[in-house]
Amino acid sequence: MRASGPGGGVGGMMGGMKGLGASGMRTANEDNLSDDSIVGSAYDHKVVVRLMTYIWPYKRDALIAIIAVLIYTLGNVLVPWLMMTGIIWAVEPGDVSRLHIIGLIFAGVTILHFGANYIQFVFMPKVGQGILYSLRTGMFNHLQELSPSFFHRTSVGRIMSRSQSDVLQLQETFELMIQSFSDALSLGGIIIFMMWIDWRLALVSMSILPVLLFVLTYWQRFARHSFMRIRRAIAMVNGEYNQNITGIRVVESFNRQDANMEHFDELNSEHLNANMEASRYSGALQPFVETLMGIGMGFGVILVGGIMVKGGDLDWAVLVAFALWIQRFFEPVRHLTMQYSQLQRAMAAGVRIFEVLDLKPEVVDKEGATTLPEIQGTIKFEDVNFEYVKGVPVLKDINLHINPGENVALVGSTGAGKSTLVTLIHRFADVTNGRITVDGHDIRDVTRHSLASQMSMVLQEPYLFSGTVADNIRYNNESLSDDEVVTAAKTVGAHDFIMSLDLSYSTVLAERGINLSVGQRQLLSFARAVAGDPRVIILDEATANIDTHTEVLIQQALQEVLRGRTSIVIAHRLSTVRNADNIVVLDQGRLVEQGNHDELLAKKGGIYARLYAVNYGLPVDDEGNAVKGDSPSMTPTPAGD
Repeated sequence: MRASGPGGGVGGMMGGMKGLGASGMRTANEDNLSDDSIVGSAYDHKVVVRLMTYIWPYKRDALIAIIAVLIYTLGNVLVPWLMMTGIIWAVEPGDVSRLHIIGLIFAGVTILHFGANYIQFVFMPKVGQGILYSLRTGMFNHLQELSPSFFHRTSVGRIMSRSQSDVLQLQETFELMIQSFSDALSLGGIIIFMMWIDWRLALVSMSILPVLLFVLTYWQRFARHSFMRIRRAIAMVNGEYNQNITGIRVVESFNRQDANMEHFDELNSEHLNANMEASRYSGALQPFVETLMGIGMGFGVILVGGIMVKGGDLDWAVLVAFALWIQRFFEPVRHLTMQYSQLQRAMAAGVRIFEVLDLKPEVVDKEGATTLPEIQGTIKFEDVNFEYVKGVPVLKDINLHINPGENVALVGSTGAGKSTLVTLIHRFADVTNGRITVDGHDIRDVTRHSLASQMSMVLQEPYLFSGTVADNIRYNNESLSDDEVVTAAKTVGAHDFIMSLDLSYSTVLAERGINLSVGQRQLLSFARAVAGDPRVIILDEATANIDTHTEVLIQQALQEVLRGRTSIVIAHRLSTVRNADNIVVLDQGRLVEQGNHDELLAKKGGIYARLYAVNYGLPVDDEGNAVKGDSPSMTPTPAGD
């Protein structure tokens, strides 16, 4: 779909919504999506509640993972206590039989600890992958329901970022939440045991905790900035990839490889530097925590604890247990520090994903909308007005009656409103005032699916999907038989070139059908349009980009295709609309003329007559009318739409 100015079709409709900022740049609030570089809080209740709805189908596996984490954490906290108990109960008395019992208990706890650890590493990814599957499926389905305007005012890079990297980030949230819960539980359990066994040594051992918390708070400020920088940088890198791959033919035709490589290298270097900066911050934290752990171990346990043992105030078994607890104490602290930033990114990803999922299509079926019955093809515009931007009318007071089976051509200069008019029929947008009826039914009162299923549209830019030729022809109706597919191809004159392909109708097309010529792709688009036997066919400059020979084939095919169907044709070349039953001339959003070719050409000072003269390069008189003479035999050149 083209992205022209207002009145330039679906692309024009979106273009009308764009360009509101200075110099054609999009304004900050131009689309409905927040800034991708925002990193939120480490816990967002709304995100967590929404995420629970995706976890619920996998609740059994999630529960198993949580129980395994609890058992693993309990074992992690109990091991030092068991060693202390074993030393006091068996080693110090020298009772070997008791030592055997302690050894068996310790072995049992170790096996349980190992089993719980294995189970959590099996079931947490299982739940995470389930969430990933559900989110991607839901996102894909929802994106298909959004109005075309969303995709024209939102870059592909941002959409892909949210549907891929953000979904993956959010999938990790469950694992992060469970891991954070485990670490917090472990930290709390260690503190409780230490305070229970000897509160004096516990306070001494944890005396460095305020220093650690202060450093972590200070560290987070810089780390958060570096993570935001990474996200902005990767968004720019992805955008550059998308832009260059999509426009590779332009890149190569203008020999821009070196210049683009230089620009990409700047963006990629920024991404590298951002990651290196984040690595430096992360790397600085690790040795600092290790140093504090050494201080806590050396000062709190060995020095103070040793003095207490020597003075008879502490059993040396307790000293051993505290040494192990201190080691385990800093492990969850280190994990929680790293997980904080990860949770920030995960929660921000959740906000962005659910932001997309909460977007509402601009055109939705009203409550109680009915199914449109099989139509004959009568279309009426009754006092229709339409605005892309409030206060800026694009269509003004349009009154038009199209009879069943009538061939109507829309002509006018660029921005006149031609493509906007046909997109309103297909209900890509709703009228601002007035109404459009099909066989007497206001199209806002019927379901859009029942309306679209009886119409087909062929656009200026043919778009084919990966798959076979036959798959593309039956795209709108997968139940079509092979014979019906062939019939559709023959109807539009595509059968001969299809049979010349290596595997004829089973030939697999490349992405966007680039292994076919533009004309061949357009012929397949026509075949796809007629395959479902629609009652209304809309041709939005469908022959503008094809060669003269292919256009002749299509014009011959159209005589058969359009017979008995209501058709609305927009064309660059006036030669394609000369035989239309009714030619509608639009100018600055108003319907200014209508009639057949001869009637409009006979109007003195008429817009159609002037367009005809310009289109054919004919001399004009003072009033802008073509000077009468023989009609040119050559194919006219396009004069714009």
